[in-house]
Amino acid sequence: MFKNIWRHLKKDRKIQFGPLALAFKFERSVSVTRNKKAHFKYASVRHQDWINNHDETVRIELNEQMGNSSLTPAAGSELALIVGVGPGFGYALARKLAKEGIAVVLASRNAKRLDDLVSEIQSAGGFACAYGCDATSEASVVDLFTKVSATHGVPQLVVYSLQSFGPGTVMDIELPAFEEGWKHNCLGSFLVARSAARLMHRAGRGSIILVGSTSSILGRAGHLNLAVGKFGQRALAQVLARELWPAGVHVAHLLIDADIREVNTDDEAGTSSDPQQIAETVFTLHRQPKTAWSSEMDIRPWNEQFWEHC
Repeated sequence: MFKNIWRHLKKDRKIQFGPLALAFKFERSVSVTRNKKAHFKYASVRHQDWINNHDETVRIELNEQMGNSSLTPAAGSELALIVGVGPGFGYALARKLAKEGIAVVLASRNAKRLDDLVSEIQSAGGFACAYGCDATSEASVVDLFTKVSATHGVPQLVVYSLQSFGPGTVMDIELPAFEEGWKHNCLGSFLVARSAARLMHRAGRGSIILVGSTSSILGRAGHLNLAVGKFGQRALAQVLARELWPAGVHVAHLLIDADIREVNTDDEAGTSSDPQQIAETVFTLHRQPKTAWSSEMDIRPWNEQFWEHC
């Protein structure tokens, strides 16, 4: 009986009291963690300027982070922000950008697991740091961009690479599951792209790259929770491109029609994509000359059947 009541509440999300209704929604609790080491050091003027305009709690937190590292991006170096960094593509992209001399800021719900990657990049002579961020939370995304711009400057490249998929048919999917997929695949890309656009529009330069999949253009049976959000992300990229290109900001949608290897291998006969080579494509998109920008690019292995993956 309790199970049936619980299911009913999850679907209707309101309790009726005569002409009034108590409305509510169920959301999974999201834990956002910082990395174990604070890899931030503020330029004195920028740091003082920014801290003076924030409340006491923020000042205490930031001052605690100062001085824990002597590493700071080299003057004049490019800055990239990757939102949604995981093994495989996210790690490969961070390494590629750092190798090209770009300072990288990594954002993930669990920033602690990025410590080894940050240390690896720094040991190789690059600059990297990690922030905890829930990309589906407006407050968390705004806080991320505020701290990044105040600490390191305005990013020249922002990549959104989150993807969430919960299989199910339309008849069986319940609203919380549908919303979860839409939030990660669409809402998060909107929040991140909007914050990036506001900074880059003022600067008159930059690249925003949204990473999609086959489900960005193909609604396969059982993939509603992925396709709806990815369709929306693609629409966002198209609208943003029309609005921001005239201001000098390059917006592109990268559609990956393949499974991505989490571990780098030399297996060219396989039908999965090498994350390092996808990272090369992202870097190439960012480096495209202004007279030959791409708004969308789809990539897959040479021996892959088109539109076979999700």
